[in-house]
Amino acid sequence: MTVIIKGGRLITAIDSYTADLLVGDGKIAEIGVDLAVPPGADVYNATGKLILPGIIDAHVHVDLELRGHASSGFRATTREAAFGGVTSFLTYVTPRKGEGLMDAVAARQAQADGQCYVDYGLHASLVHWNDREGDEIPQLIEAGIPSFKMYTVYSDAGLSSNEDELYEAFLLAGQHGGLIEVHCENEWMIESRITRLANQGRLSAADHAESRPGYVEGEAVAAVIRAAYNAGAPVYIVHVSSGEAVQTIAEADDLGIDIFAETCPHLLLLDEAKLAAPDGQRFATCPPIRSEAHREELWDALEEELIQVVATDHAEFMAEAKDEGREDFRKIPMGVPGIGTLLPLMWQFGVVEGRLTENELVDILSTRPAEIFGFCPEKGTLSLGTDADIVVFDPALGVTISPEVLHGYTDYSPYEGLAVTGWPVCTMLRGNWVVKDRELVGDHELGSFVKRGKVCQRPGRA
Repeated sequence: MTVIIKGGRLITAIDSYTADLLVGDGKIAEIGVDLAVPPGADVYNATGKLILPGIIDAHVHVDLELRGHASSGFRATTREAAFGGVTSFLTYVTPRKGEGLMDAVAARQAQADGQCYVDYGLHASLVHWNDREGDEIPQLIEAGIPSFKMYTVYSDAGLSSNEDELYEAFLLAGQHGGLIEVHCENEWMIESRITRLANQGRLSAADHAESRPGYVEGEAVAAVIRAAYNAGAPVYIVHVSSGEAVQTIAEADDLGIDIFAETCPHLLLLDEAKLAAPDGQRFATCPPIRSEAHREELWDALEEELIQVVATDHAEFMAEAKDEGREDFRKIPMGVPGIGTLLPLMWQFGVVEGRLTENELVDILSTRPAEIFGFCPEKGTLSLGTDADIVVFDPALGVTISPEVLHGYTDYSPYEGLAVTGWPVCTMLRGNWVVKDRELVGDHELGSFVKRGKVCQRPGRA
């Protein structure tokens, strides 16, 4: 299909200009002023609107099973992604005890096949370490899965790794061009605090946050960075939430350690006071939302490029499932939805409020994730020959956030009732309209698995 988008203002990580954009054979074929309209082309008038590269959400949970509940599946998650301007995302493949990673990947791809409105890639979880084979990491990198998730918590689920295991994984991944990302919290500190809180009968959502103070994250980040440094490998820290973690990352950056980090909209925007409300359990996640002081340090870290990516850690459960843990946070399926609000929230509270430029917005939501996680050169920017993953964004459109406008799975949003100005109105995936003028026009078989290439291609980095 040939499409020409006329008169929009194109925004990349380094530039902004008004031009027409011609799409053919799924690629960006031409960019210029007053382009001729090819015969039979679909013409879209984008005057007054912004043209952005498709957003890449690097941290999404699909069909996550927690506390007897399953989060949103591929179809609902990718539908919400498309309405929010997200054209590619990364989710997880986590093998069962005794299952090989390649077998788990095949099963996960079969689960996603024919169920995706947008493209997806996979992070492989290096869990049940004693089951892992030495050749699994290079096999997965060759198969287009060059990023791997590890945890310093959740031993009871077989997910946690100790420092020796982290070091070994860093060595293997570093030797073969892979990237390890780590969920960093000190498990011993958390468990000891949970035991004390439970003995005091303190098990509310606010108490859950108290069980995971900022220093619990900061200490674990320091340990993980040490392991990566000793192995001579890069490391990516997921969902940075605290000032203590930011300070540790800053110290590592000063030493020249190759470290990447992300934070999330809910960690930048939501205040811990929400956890004390009657519906506080609906805001419960790990790590928890924190105070204004922590949030300001996260914003500063974005400005200083200590944090390079904003992703959502999307985990979308029904309100009823979250409410089961109202009296006991140990029963809450942790996580909050966010894939559909990533772009509009970062526009409103980043660009509109003067914390980010338009170019920086594109950088942290599209270009940097593409560079770090191996989507380049096909995705992450608006250039000749790249995939025509395109968002038409109306900076003047006012929207009040609700489940109905998100078109997702759940019946609540942590941002429900929040009014923003600026919203994606069209989303294109590889030259195909998925959402056009805020109507779903694409098919759930459009999206496919993305075989990714070399990771960590941040400018100035090896």
